[in-house]
Amino acid sequence: MKALSPVRGCYEAVCCLSERSLAIARGRGKSPSAEEPLSLLDDMNHCYSRLRELVPGVPRGTQLSQVEILQRVIDYILDLQVVLAEPAPGPPDGPHLPMQS
Repeated sequence: MKALSPVRGCYEAVCCLSERSLAIARGRGKSPSAEEPLSLLDDMNHCYSRLRELVPGVPRGTQLSQVEILQRVIDYILDLQVVLAEPAPGPPDGPHLPMQS
């Protein structure tokens, strides 16, 4: 199985959301048009799809609400934090070489 870098993919998904949020907050662009809400909806759906692809353990072919997707993302982040907080395994116990001075 090929190792994936979920961190990079998650970063891209978060950037997708944050860039759009900043654009809305700053009022960038012309006056809102009828197409803009649909475009925003498409962007959000794309971002949720990306999150769903990046988080392991989400069964394929099942419908999840956006809240369920976000909950799985949060759970995954918490799991990663736990793993990173664990001490790194040391060398296996075996014959030790004497230290030379």
